[in-house]
Amino acid sequence: MTPPATRSTPRLRNVVIVGASLAGHHVAATLRRLGYQGTVTVVGEEVEAPYDRYPLSKAFLVGTATRAQLSLDDTVPDVEWHLGRRATGLDLTRRRVTVDEVGELPFDGLVIASGARPRDREAVAGIDGAFVLRTLGDAVALRKTLQGQRLRVVVVGGGLIGAEIVSEAARGGHHTTWAHSGSLPTSTSLGTLVAKHLVELHRAAEVRIEGRQRVESLGVAGGRVTHVNLHDGRRVDADVVVMATGTLPNVEWLGAVVPTANGVLCGPTMHVRGTDRVVAVGDVARAPHAALAGQAVRVEHWASARHQAELAARNLVSPPTARRGWTELPTFGTTIQGTRIRCVGFPGLADRSDLSWGSLDSGSAGVCLSRRGQVVAAIGVNAEDSVDRLHRLVRGRPTVDHLGNSLRPAAPPGAPLHGQDVCT
Repeated sequence: MTPPATRSTPRLRNVVIVGASLAGHHVAATLRRLGYQGTVTVVGEEVEAPYDRYPLSKAFLVGTATRAQLSLDDTVPDVEWHLGRRATGLDLTRRRVTVDEVGELPFDGLVIASGARPRDREAVAGIDGAFVLRTLGDAVALRKTLQGQRLRVVVVGGGLIGAEIVSEAARGGHHTTWAHSGSLPTSTSLGTLVAKHLVELHRAAEVRIEGRQRVESLGVAGGRVTHVNLHDGRRVDADVVVMATGTLPNVEWLGAVVPTANGVLCGPTMHVRGTDRVVAVGDVARAPHAALAGQAVRVEHWASARHQAELAARNLVSPPTARRGWTELPTFGTTIQGTRIRCVGFPGLADRSDLSWGSLDSGSAGVCLSRRGQVVAAIGVNAEDSVDRLHRLVRGRPTVDHLGNSLRPAAPPGAPLHGQDVCT
């Protein structure tokens, strides 16, 4: 049953969720599982029912995962879905969400799960052969293009999505170039040691890497991409260009109604600052985490979207004394150039990487990432059996000097490893 309202808890009869993503879907599912009996309305821009984005840059891109396998397992009962529609405004005083500029949806409780969008979507709009990768439609179009003949593929952006696309393009036999503006691709996501190792694997796979290079523009002829222009004046010919230059949180529809700064600013319970009727979850939310002494972060990982969604749903219908803060550690996994990587924590905050056990060259290792001597993340490379140990290590927040062999796995390096992709 829905927890009873108190004098300090708003009575919720109508919850509106903006964002038909994994996070929005999981909020709706959690509300029903908790016994909430009011109405649940979900608004989403995509016409597709909620699906799992995690495989889009991996198994789905190369055709080893099907559309059916992207479907979410749990069906949420008694939900009103408004798919293919866009939230365009918010009035907190009247408690209304504007939809498609004209319609309105009333609410007692609001969940902001509007996610994020590719930074360069507009740059590729209307250009054949130029892509971003965020939605199912993006992935379907890119997968279709990469099938068949050998192509000249240029991937722009040095993050995880860029690395995954580069890996799959090279594995598919395409002439692949990776252009990025930093000094070391994936170092923000995985730390220096792992990033350097991956660069070696990319080069061994004949990937051409153009580092410290900004792409000034795309060359287009007859409506089709022909090359990219680098900021040093050189051009790289291309049949396919994928812009993987990061995301922007979808906060414009909120105007100045709620506080935003690289996402919607939340408290530790995922309530938006200044209101107990509104929560935010997933890629759009920026909230303080207990492991970071309250520092606010925006996390774009599959597991975090689910954890935040469950937490926010519970807190939205609970009295203040029963609300909990965000404590679940971010966890993600990926496979790049055949190397299986599992990460726990906040690698983007680290200023140092240390090898804890094993050898990256031998194929199995544990790496800790620290900030000012305090461990903030841990990574297992081809070491799925160490995932639980990674969690314990980061949650314990040791200093590097006291780390010892904390990451050492139960099985020796080189032993058979088992496990599924965690998520990213």
